[in-house]
Formats: sequence, structure tokens, C-alpha cells
Amino acid sequence: MSCTDDSCAVVTRRERWREELVKLTPRMLWGSLASVYRRCGHPGCHCATGEKHGPVFYLSRREAGRTRMVYVPTELRDEAEAGVEAFRRYRELGIEIAEANARALGLGRQRRR
Repeated sequence: MSCTDDSCAVVTRRERWREELVKLTPRMLWGSLASVYRRCGHPGCHCATGEKHGPVFYLSRREAGRTRMVYVPTELRDEAEAGVEAFRRYRELGIEIAEANARALGLGRQRRR
């Protein structure tokens, strides 16, 4: 079976998307990584008048209209960053796939009257 240049390109593109999605999904984390500096509340601590404690990292995301902050231990920070980046790329791929599907349906092109 032979394919035209366009159909081969679509198959190759879809295979690339599939391969990339398979690599991304085990690491994905939804949200943003936020660094927080805080005061501990002890009156004699250096943070009461000067430099705060931190950074401490949280995975921040909106759930049911509220912001949810999930503590990320320092030793997991790099993995959490990679997971957030994987989810960002997942969303980009979703948009890319949806746009390709719209083009394949002929949507977005001006039709002659």
C-alpha cells in the first residue's frame, strides 16, 4: 500500500504524538510549582524582622473554584518540576492534535460561495 506525501505525513505525525504522549503520561502533574517564603511566628526568630524561611515548594492548582496547595518535599522538587512541564507539553500536544483534526475536516478554510 502506498501513500501520498500528505497521508504519510499525517501517519508519521500521529505516531510521533502517540510516542510522545506515552513518554509524558507517567510523569504528568497538574498545576504549577510555587515557591513560598514564610514567617514561623516565633518572636525571637530571624524571620520576625528579616529574612523569611524558605523556599518551600508547593504544587498549586485550582479545584472546584479554590486554590489547593500540596506540599512538595525538597528532594522531590526536580521530579515535580518535570511533571508540571510534562503536563504543559501534554496540553500543547492536545491543541496541536485538535488543530490537525480541524484541518483534516476542512474547518478553518474559507469556502467559496
